Amino acid sequence: NLAKDLYWKKVIKDYKLDMEALKDALKRPEIWKQSTSKFWDDEYISLQMLNSHLDPEIEAASRTREQIEAETNFIINYTDMNGNKRVVDLGCGPGLYAREFAKTGARITGIDYSERSINYAFENVKSTYKNTDFINMNYLDLDYNESFDIATLIFYDFCVLSTKDQNRLLANIHRALKSNGIFIFDVVTENRKTSEATSILVFDKGGFWSPEPYIEILKTSIYEEAEGMQYTIIAEDGTTRVIRLYHRLFGLEAITSLLNDNHFEVERIYKNLQGEPLGEDSETFGIITRKA
Repeated sequence: NLAKDLYWKKVIKDYKLDMEALKDALKRPEIWKQSTSKFWDDEYISLQMLNSHLDPEIEAASRTREQIEAETNFIINYTDMNGNKRVVDLGCGPGLYAREFAKTGARITGIDYSERSINYAFENVKSTYKNTDFINMNYLDLDYNESFDIATLIFYDFCVLSTKDQNRLLANIHRALKSNGIFIFDVVTENRKTSEATSILVFDKGGFWSPEPYIEILKTSIYEEAEGMQYTIIAEDGTTRVIRLYHRLFGLEAITSLLNDNHFEVERIYKNLQGEPLGEDSETFGIITRKA
């Protein structure tokens, strides 16, 4: 039922603290275990996400304005993006990258799961750049055939997917690209320094996850090839939601093998999508691939 889908457990039962439910909140989750709350289109949380996207000074839902400028300049120059090209920007958010790409005259299609972000892009990007279009959908359902010259997936979106979904997405992108089409994306590497940790914060006036008071238990877990963050959000009445986010961590061999298995040839790998040289200790990869 709906209540089961939206909520996990109550940590207050018969006016008492349910110790078992609380212990579950502190446990390391099984890798890729899903959230209990579909937070992307939650009326309140999606607004917080949009505000984070639009803050030009912080790297949160999107990168800073300066970083976006550097990355779009690099991608535009590398691909010779122009009015003859068609581009699909996957996970486009409110259209910050699409706006810059559109200035080249290329025809841009932005795809994102957040209805609020897509509505913002329509109102604030498409209204100025008629060569843009925005679609509210899960990019795992991408269904185009040889339609695009360039595909982008920026800010480590690829890492949050399970291996099964990564393969599914790569197959969809391969089908959507024209012959010799370019796929550009970035990932987090095995060099990322993260450790297991648990933190508990009280938001007595509300915060990012809810306008009402809540307790946030953040459990950071390290797996063999990934890191995970589990946010357990406990409301005043003990109602609990669990939001889980993961990053698969890649080595050069693993990401190259995954791409080759899905019929992409790696053209260049940089430290990031600004084109900075790759180093042995790089915590991120900016990857340029071509449809084979």
